[in-house]
Amino acid sequence: MMTESALIESGLYIISDSFFEDFPDPHLKGNKEQNRPHYCAIRDQRTGLFWMIPLSSKIQKYQAILDRRADEGKKNDLLHIAKLDNGKQEAFLIQDMFPVTVKYVEREYMLAGRHFRVTSQSEMAVIRKKAMRVRNMLHRGVKFGFEQADVLEIERRLLDGII
Repeated sequence: MMTESALIESGLYIISDSFFEDFPDPHLKGNKEQNRPHYCAIRDQRTGLFWMIPLSSKIQKYQAILDRRADEGKKNDLLHIAKLDNGKQEAFLIQDMFPVTVKYVEREYMLAGRHFRVTSQSEMAVIRKKAMRVRNMLHRGVKFGFEQADVLEIERRLLDGII
């Protein structure tokens, strides 16, 4: 099991299936039997929780959404596309992030025997800024779509120690 001090912001992690069993929200991005390595950690300095951002390799799909939002004059805080150290582009699905405690982090995502993380400080600064904006919007009651997980209920239960 991971320890609190072992979790780092910008690290990629695999979330345990027990999280999705304890919080059976149908709108959370699926875990694929603890094999979805695409969760990037952002630490919420206010609560101490980590918000996990799902990643996707479906760049064309999410670039089209970003382009449409730009054409409509809307901010693009909900998504972010970045090239990672492995040379691949990934879409950060910020609108789908959810909070966790260390209890629900199965392990680090490893690539070539090393913990894979976003190493670009400038990319992480942008991702973090967008993630905190989205978190703040969620706390103000903003909805990003019809199929949105109730992450505030998850946050409340984690902070209250219910789970």
